[in-house]
Amino acid sequence: MEVEEDLDIHYYVLYCQSLKIEKLYYVFNNQKDVEAFIPRYEKYIRSKDKVIINPMSPGYLFIKTSKDQIEFDTMLTLMYEQKDGVIKELKKDEVSALTKDEIHLLHLLLNKHYILKISKGYKEDGRLILTEGPLMKLQEHITAIIPKDHLAILNIKFLNRKIKAGLEMQNRNL
Repeated sequence: MEVEEDLDIHYYVLYCQSLKIEKLYYVFNNQKDVEAFIPRYEKYIRSKDKVIINPMSPGYLFIKTSKDQIEFDTMLTLMYEQKDGVIKELKKDEVSALTKDEIHLLHLLLNKHYILKISKGYKEDGRLILTEGPLMKLQEHITAIIPKDHLAILNIKFLNRKIKAGLEMQNRNL
């Protein structure tokens, strides 16, 4: 998705109890002009020889909408008044708008299903060489590689946490 096409789109993030995220996801997706999503990342589990998908930011629900801050706050107030058992527990300080840099980072990392796909690469002379995946655009930000967990750690903080991304290390001779 191109950043330019989303100039009138606003992104909000809600901090809530992990147990209620799925319910909030459905509540928001039933609202007009609102798309809720949960950014996730792929991670390879060697012991099970399969890829699993984990939330990038546990406890956070992301909202994409054309509603500006005032309209969004009004929608939350109306939802609060419905007292559906979930929204009533959401406090105003648990909602914030994403910055343009944060939105740009989401566009760089996530596919159209809001998943950070596994990147692939190999080591040569002690340096990581990425061959495919979203981390190719952010290679200079990789500060650590955890081969046994098939993870790369970036020095970019998102919601006060360093970004973890799946990384498959390959044999260069393949």
